[in-house]
Amino acid sequence: MTISLQGQVVVVTGGARRVGRAIALACARAGADVAITYNRSEGEARETVKELRSAGQGGARFACFGADVSRAADVSRLTADVLQTFGRATSMVNNAAIFRRTPFDALTEADFDDHIAANLKGPYLLSKSFGDIFRERFAEQGAGAIVNIADIHGLRPLKNYIPYCVSKAGLVMLTEAMAKALAPHARVNCICPGVILPPSQTQGEDDGEFADDEASLAARVPLGRIGTPEEIAHAVVFLIGGPGFISGAVLPVDGAQRLR
Repeated sequence: MTISLQGQVVVVTGGARRVGRAIALACARAGADVAITYNRSEGEARETVKELRSAGQGGARFACFGADVSRAADVSRLTADVLQTFGRATSMVNNAAIFRRTPFDALTEADFDDHIAANLKGPYLLSKSFGDIFRERFAEQGAGAIVNIADIHGLRPLKNYIPYCVSKAGLVMLTEAMAKALAPHARVNCICPGVILPPSQTQGEDDGEFADDEASLAARVPLGRIGTPEEIAHAVVFLIGGPGFISGAVLPVDGAQRLR
């Protein structure tokens, strides 16, 4: 089934790199206008916008915006900038996150604060800000769509990543709570990826729990391989443009890894 996002304006946080970039490109190929955000990756964001222009359909518009999504002032400014540039917003993807090794014996208050701010507070602020837009424009645009990118380790914790796992578990609950709070003006869903990129592309270090080579990681997944950013992106497009009766869903995209 081919899903069209023609006429949609999709905001993708952390859209300059890795999974966020794949999501932005998939939305562009499906016909959407796409806004991506970045915090420190301005150069990569501008390069991604060039790729979006090549991948998108004729007449579609693309832009990038700098923002620290954990700051309410930045989120308010981002919302205003998106509306000024595109005239509206119909969907948003909370993808921006931090993922840092935090062994229990070395865990600090700052570790907790950083993960909760980026991975949970940010999606809340963005869902509230754009959710207000979706409610105001419901009669004109129909229901908006919010997709949160959580993690299967918000469902099954990792020993050395407690703040990360807690923040992603909170994001799963935020999805369900916001699905009620914003209904019927917006649908809110969540994707829980498993291992999507080799550890060398996500961690940059040997961290114990992710130190295996790609073949060893694949052996832990019942489907026998790790996933791809494009598979997460396809799921996002489905949740934005597919059946309009899906809300409050938590969708693992993990090759059944969580069942191991």
